[in-house]
Amino acid sequence: VEPAAFASGAMVSTMLKEMEDLFATRFERGDKKKAINHLRVGASLKSHHFSTFRSGLWLGLAVPAVITGSYMCRNSTLSTFGI
Repeated sequence: VEPAAFASGAMVSTMLKEMEDLFATRFERGDKKKAINHLRVGASLKSHHFSTFRSGLWLGLAVPAVITGSYMCRNSTLSTFGI
């Protein structure tokens, strides 16, 4: 595998430093410490267990209700016509 310029440690470090400087200048009004803290925030994991449970509960209640309603509607319509 040929070494690429973007994969070398020096090039990546230089690009990282430039990005931090640009971010500090544009978004943090030149405060480099705030910029670095903002950029290097760890990934915050958000749990979606409760919303998944609620979605499943509503689907579990809605599907049988729709099927029952469709069945009853069909039977009442057919019995009205004497079929």
